[in-house]
Amino acid sequence: MPKLSCPVCGGSLDIPEDALPGELFEHEECGAQLELEVDDQGSRRLKEAEEIAEDWGE
Repeated sequence: MPKLSCPVCGGSLDIPEDALPGELFEHEECGAQLELEVDDQGSRRLKEAEEIAEDWGE
């Protein structure tokens, strides 16, 4: 399983080979919610997941 670094704390995180772009992970060391990004060359990295606020029709 490849390891990617957490953009929040710099720790490492095991990411499954079959993980898909946009898949969310929680880093147990710092509690960050992370999202997998894959670029056009197939390079994988983690970024902080965006928090989605609920829209109550306002």
